[in-house]
Amino acid sequence: MFRYDTPITLSSRAFLHYLPVPSIFGVYSSLFASLACNRSMFRSTSRIPIGKLLTRRIHHQTNGLIIPSKNVRNSLHKQQKRQILFKMGNETPARVVGYYVVFPVIPEETVENNCFMYNIAKSEDWPKLATAEPREMYEGTVRMLMDYGATVMEHMEHLATLPPEERKFENVVDPLLTEEYEVNFAFQTLVLKMLTDWPDCNRKLFDADLHHIKIMCARDQMEKLTNKEFQDAIKQLYESKDGLSEWQSRLLEWYLLEIKASGLDKHDDKTRKVLGSWSKFVDEYRSKYITGVMSTNDQQTFVVNDPKIIKDAPPHVLQKLAIDEQNWESGPWRGRMTPHTIYPFMQYCGDRQLRATAWEKWTSKAGFDHDFYNNSINIEELRHNNEGLAKTLGYTSVAEHRLANKMAASPDTVRGFINALTRRIRPVVIDRMESWSAWAARCEMITGELQAYDMPYVCRKEAEHHYDVNPLDLMNHFPFWPTFQNIIGVVGHIFNLEFKDVTDKGYEKAHADARIYSVGDKFSGQHYGRLYIDPYDRQNKRGGWNVMLARPESKERGLDKIVYFIGSAIAPTSTGPSLLHHQQLQQLLFHFGRSVQLLLSQSPYRDIAIPWSPFYASDWDAADMFPTFLQMFVTKPNLLATISSPHIVTNKPLSEEHANSVALTISRASLWDTYRTLFWSDFDLSIYEMEDRKQKFWLDMYKQMYEEYFPFKRAKNDYQPCSFTPIFALQPHMSMYYRKLWAEMLALDIHETFDEEDNEVQTGERLKTTILNRGSGDVAKELFKRFQGRNPSVGAICDHYAPPMTIQEGIEMSENQRR
Repeated sequence: MFRYDTPITLSSRAFLHYLPVPSIFGVYSSLFASLACNRSMFRSTSRIPIGKLLTRRIHHQTNGLIIPSKNVRNSLHKQQKRQILFKMGNETPARVVGYYVVFPVIPEETVENNCFMYNIAKSEDWPKLATAEPREMYEGTVRMLMDYGATVMEHMEHLATLPPEERKFENVVDPLLTEEYEVNFAFQTLVLKMLTDWPDCNRKLFDADLHHIKIMCARDQMEKLTNKEFQDAIKQLYESKDGLSEWQSRLLEWYLLEIKASGLDKHDDKTRKVLGSWSKFVDEYRSKYITGVMSTNDQQTFVVNDPKIIKDAPPHVLQKLAIDEQNWESGPWRGRMTPHTIYPFMQYCGDRQLRATAWEKWTSKAGFDHDFYNNSINIEELRHNNEGLAKTLGYTSVAEHRLANKMAASPDTVRGFINALTRRIRPVVIDRMESWSAWAARCEMITGELQAYDMPYVCRKEAEHHYDVNPLDLMNHFPFWPTFQNIIGVVGHIFNLEFKDVTDKGYEKAHADARIYSVGDKFSGQHYGRLYIDPYDRQNKRGGWNVMLARPESKERGLDKIVYFIGSAIAPTSTGPSLLHHQQLQQLLFHFGRSVQLLLSQSPYRDIAIPWSPFYASDWDAADMFPTFLQMFVTKPNLLATISSPHIVTNKPLSEEHANSVALTISRASLWDTYRTLFWSDFDLSIYEMEDRKQKFWLDMYKQMYEEYFPFKRAKNDYQPCSFTPIFALQPHMSMYYRKLWAEMLALDIHETFDEEDNEVQTGERLKTTILNRGSGDVAKELFKRFQGRNPSVGAICDHYAPPMTIQEGIEMSENQRR
């Protein structure tokens, strides 16, 4: 999802590696190119503000670093009228004799001539989602970001002159937070508009515009943390605690943790050069790794013309796979070498040979079969340079660095967690292989041993057959809006919340399908904020399920909190409503859980509203605990039945027995995916917890662990780590793959507490006050202990995936063994 908290590298060099392309509005790409040029030339830990850049005289430098062009003033007018393509990848000349200053094209947007900016500046109640034109929203947001950049620079200059005894939170941090509030609100609203109701344009140009403004916003948000005066000031305030509220103290603590973990507190030239060198090579090889993956996306496609081959696929999967999105029902369909399509393809493709070919190409992608795009050397370079970076920062390994501020806290804790799950789940998988093989031989005529490419398809089909569940017919129990109303009813009951539909109050919407809800406390009457939900997929809607915090509550401005929820459900037709497959139902529950999590957080500051990823300072391995808690409703028969509706054809309700079968089917079908997640979590931790990466080559480790985990032989050209981007392509995500299972552990542990206490309202109120209201106001481990009175337990998640055998199941197993 696109938020302002985009990962930022230590040196922020990654921004300079992008070659801007022409934008749908003409000037944006040249604007970002010139911004990159100006900032890279005039700053080490600060920069020249844009407002001053145009008026400050550029003096001739005797050392030859800056030589202004004679025609700078004359060319400025021309540069503003044409697109400036500033190529960042030019070869550095042997002798640098000077630089040219490229002035940015500044949007001529002001509060007076831009209704979008006016709406935000005047603290109006609701954003201009319909009446503001796309150009106004984009250029207005760019202008606000540029003005904020000038504010940051001016404030840093002011801090340098502010005596230590006069420093207070109100004059050190508040001046920046005040403008950040408006800038972030504009940015989040712009992203909502771009994803849900943007004019038709070339996809690459759209992605370029969105990417550039995302990077610009992220850089501006983090700029203050690079300044030494600001670092010294907040450290002084945090240590003295004089006049600080609890939330202010936590925000300063968060700043200091991010500064330390990012190496921004290293100011001596030698250390900075070493960090810069490591960071430079990390950026370089990360870019090469991603290039290798992206360049092989379309080398192979797998086309299905016969609808019978994917007859079980639900509508949302058919839409993903359709070559022509307008004809997704009739096909043809294809699987591409991207996670977005290959995983659904493997789950629903009934042609075994096609699955085998697709899996072989997928697992060998960017591996040794590709001479030019072989990522093996890039993996080793990433390990080497990240290890050097972590050790320069004072950590013994990459894993120790990444986990330092997480809920798990250390590689040892994660290792213990993985080992505990492996001991319980591996025997179940080995035992279940017999059931999978027997079903495949009986129903799919697969007489030989099952292979890796069979598992996604066979495990899903076997579970549905085992409990006699038809997922396509089940969709008739889950029309979108009735299901959503049932969900808010259940959540409202558990957490004493009231959701009131206020769509008819005249609020502007980006699309007519959207609805708006006011959320408050049933008993105290406290207003938590408003939820904007745009539920359906459509032609000009981009991205998938998403949730964004538009703005926190601001008592000074008299504004409440707003959360944007973007859905991707199949749109209703003239013949029927939008129906949810159980996979989409889980997406709805998860993202609604995120919405409630953001609404209930009482943090006045965005940075600590919840543990945002991918910040080093945030314990975001626990961020998905509550969304996963709601997602797990599908595995609880009573809750699943409660959020369902009568069958739209037969009008029969979802019976308790049928709901139980559905819940068991979903759990049983997910076992293989969970086991593979466990494998990749183990591999991720193993490869980054090593204090010396030379101890084992990545491929040797992969081969060894593959043999330990899986009951079939690894294919000779299986080099999947070469394209496994969650582990190698995202800097802060290294050593963090365990977080999905960690979130499930926390969520199922909480579900077990609800079951044991048997008083959902009382338990729900405690969960709300001890965890949800606190947001990221304290470390997640401490908040969890306040709710549970103890540390997390792996018992619930182990029982979920490896449940104790019932008497009937024991009898059936004995009969199967006798056969």
